[in-house]
Amino acid sequence: MLLPRLPHLAYGGDYNPEQWPEEVWADDVRLMRQAGVNLVTVGVFAWSWLQPTPGAFEFGWLDRVLDLLHAGGVRVDLATATASPPPWLSHRHPEVLPVLADGVRLWPGGRQHYCPSSPVYREAAARLVEALAERYAAHPALTLWHVGNEFACHVPACWCDVSAAAFREWLRRRYGTIEALNEAWATAFWSQRYADWEEVLPPRRAPTFPNPTQQLDFRRFSSDELLACYELERAVLARRSPDVPVTTNFMSFFQPLDYWRWAEREDVVSNDSYPDPSPTHRCSPPWPATSCARWGAGGPGC
Repeated sequence: MLLPRLPHLAYGGDYNPEQWPEEVWADDVRLMRQAGVNLVTVGVFAWSWLQPTPGAFEFGWLDRVLDLLHAGGVRVDLATATASPPPWLSHRHPEVLPVLADGVRLWPGGRQHYCPSSPVYREAAARLVEALAERYAAHPALTLWHVGNEFACHVPACWCDVSAAAFREWLRRRYGTIEALNEAWATAFWSQRYADWEEVLPPRRAPTFPNPTQQLDFRRFSSDELLACYELERAVLARRSPDVPVTTNFMSFFQPLDYWRWAEREDVVSNDSYPDPSPTHRCSPPWPATSCARWGAGGPGC
């Protein structure tokens, strides 16, 4: 699917023109051509620019960016912009914000502040992707669709009540009966045996070591929930823009996600690489301490 659109080696990177004055955009493209750039990713963190309020989309600036790039001979890997929700979404729906294992809610101010199981987040993301695909599916610069960004990079899982309910449904599909779950989780140990599905929770912070099989299943579930977010957007793009390949960026051997399952759902497998020769960094890339603490020692990137 990619070869007719980009029949040569791709060279480029992320391009975020919404973060600086429009007066320099034409010069950006001129410099790209001088450097041999022929493909850029656009719009990764632009949700609040594309949809400044719930009922309004503003595509004029992105129209001008894509037209400039096309005129300069630079192809576009257009992002769906769903990796960082706008402030209005969590302001109106604080329930979309993720919760850690100890009950602490993560607030806006960074990125990736959403619960993967939240139906409100998924509906809002789908509306944005529908609008993007409807407007740009036929744009001559479009070469790839880039779904989300570095899934699970900062929020590998959510322990909120919405996630707890989704986790129980995932377990029902996996084990079928509560008896089979008890057997798999060895719940005879420490009097953990469950009598009803509603008693089952994610491995939230406990007085001592949480059940190891419960933790393993929760990691599997969390990877699947994020994959479901990706699949939701991919389905929209497949319907609206079937001839354009879809990708999302992996992060090498990233522990929280089952990349083997994810790769099956990509048209092009993409990978981010952040080599750091410094011997002082235990993580590559240097993940925030909260990210490692969330999964424990040997967390993502450690």
